[in-house]
Amino acid sequence: MTRFYLKTIFAIKFFLLLQTTTAFCGEGILDNIQPDRSKVYIVRLISGDILSGYIVEMVSNSDNGEGIKLSTEIGTATIFEDQILEIRELKEHYRHNHRIFLLPTANPIENNHFIGNFELLMFYAGAGISDIVSITAGRTFIPNIRSDQQITVGDLKITIGTVEFNTKERLTSAFGANLGFVNHDNRLLHFYLSNTLTLNRSAVTAVVFYKAGSNDYNRVNIGNNFLDLWYPDGSFGIGLGLDTRFTQSHDLHFIGELWNSDVTKPTNTAVMMGLRLCSTKFSADFGLSFFTQPFVAPFCSFVWTPFN
Repeated sequence: MTRFYLKTIFAIKFFLLLQTTTAFCGEGILDNIQPDRSKVYIVRLISGDILSGYIVEMVSNSDNGEGIKLSTEIGTATIFEDQILEIRELKEHYRHNHRIFLLPTANPIENNHFIGNFELLMFYAGAGISDIVSITAGRTFIPNIRSDQQITVGDLKITIGTVEFNTKERLTSAFGANLGFVNHDNRLLHFYLSNTLTLNRSAVTAVVFYKAGSNDYNRVNIGNNFLDLWYPDGSFGIGLGLDTRFTQSHDLHFIGELWNSDVTKPTNTAVMMGLRLCSTKFSADFGLSFFTQPFVAPFCSFVWTPFN
């Protein structure tokens, strides 16, 4: 079993490397880079090392070609173009900060448009308009289930604004609406307010949501089976989320969420914890969901961000 997991992680890392490499074929990596002490850059080397810091000078010589001097926490490094696999601003390096797992953060999608698959059963996609509007939609394709029994969801988020404390810390606020159809006849509508505090390695999100304009009782049909869903209209719920990068890795994150669909009922609570392996072109999430019923269920999600 251990060898299987190691092989899986190796395969995903190879895919991430391949995605990043093909993204930069045919263009000069340093073409649009200029020295700027107000911007923090992430530099991924061909050797696999990752450095972060300020670009203080552009360099050039006949032996090694073009390069940069990067001021890091441990000193200034001279790096040449043929050593660099990828270079991006810190705020552009992590392109998945608009969501944790299910929880929408207050951060906008911007130009990090994506295509994803949730639990291998739902295809979804998201796009941003400027740094204000974020739109996400998805639908399940569960085998042997009729079309009118599938699940369809859509989300519209408006990012209100951001207060920046320094180059690495900021507070962002957003509000939005989420509409879902659990079977075509069962409509669930929510309005929510989200706040995300972004720190050096972590982002903490708090969401308050309100269920509006929906029935208290729904019967969900799944093939020849059914499930009775009691979810009162007018319920207030909360969500808390954490996305934190491991200290020694820019590609591996811990993600966690806590949900309560009705604050008057503590038993309506679920906790999700997992890992995210990511690059600027791809992310893979794996983890477990814990419910108070009680039972445990695995979750997974794959997201592709092919657009620069």
